[in-house]
Amino acid sequence: MNNPKDIDFKSLASKQKTIQMKTRLQALSHFQDGKSRTDIARYLKVRRTSVNKWVSIYLSEGLAGLEEKPRTGRPPFINTQQSNQLAAYIETSASSEQGGRLTGADIQHFIQTECGKSYHPDSIYYLLNKMVFSWVTSRSKHPKQSEELQDDFKKIKIKTIAKIPGRLPLDRVDFWFLDEARFGQQNTTTRVWTRIGTRPRAVLQQQFEYAYLFSSVCPSRGIGQAIVVPWTNKDVMRLHLEQLSLITETDRQAVVIMDGAGWHTDNVADDFSNVSIINAPSLFTGAQPHRTSLELDATTLPC
Repeated sequence: MNNPKDIDFKSLASKQKTIQMKTRLQALSHFQDGKSRTDIARYLKVRRTSVNKWVSIYLSEGLAGLEEKPRTGRPPFINTQQSNQLAAYIETSASSEQGGRLTGADIQHFIQTECGKSYHPDSIYYLLNKMVFSWVTSRSKHPKQSEELQDDFKKIKIKTIAKIPGRLPLDRVDFWFLDEARFGQQNTTTRVWTRIGTRPRAVLQQQFEYAYLFSSVCPSRGIGQAIVVPWTNKDVMRLHLEQLSLITETDRQAVVIMDGAGWHTDNVADDFSNVSIINAPSLFTGAQPHRTSLELDATTLPC
């Protein structure tokens, strides 16, 4: 039997996160101070039978007996098999080439026709949240994008990089991922309060300029290089490749993977013996080199 005099129930009650456990410990604290169970029930505004129950459980099982027990709750309206069927329907629709936008009414109709259950519209979203689904904006994808071509490119076939001079072990090849972006702003007129039917004029800056950022990262070495320029062409491309050439260590080769922009041609790397270019396939959107490991099926590169 547990002795209530050995525990500071008041201190324990102040640390509880649930009101149920806090009330039970407060009741034991008053019981420890010698108050009657009737007075405890009146003070805490609970039933006397509840106080009797808490005291009895503590004396026989200790503090562990006062903890909340798992509750089964009401059984789910649809069973596990039907839930898996619904999840497969939602996931298949989300990845459909024809667009997978499902409304709550669509899901409600599916449950009613396929599972024979009727859900209130508000309960549909509660069910989706319980099934760990969320309403998010989908990622864009070009209609001609080929996942098979992407997967093949990610493997970096040996024949693709056979143009690297010399016979180099793979641990001496640095893979760089290059891209560029344009930054600038074209001003717009601001909104102002004015009389209905009138539209005052405001000065608008018509001129605007752009800047271009050329940037490359080498995930294996954890480094990157970048250059900011007012325009873009092959000469600027050579300047950036020169950065990569200078930072590449002796007896190493830099393989730069980039898209097929007009200034991303093979001849821009002719001036650098330690830099090679690989152009990614067209419509190669969605490739994420920081998430995909490059697979090489040989230990050395051919001459």
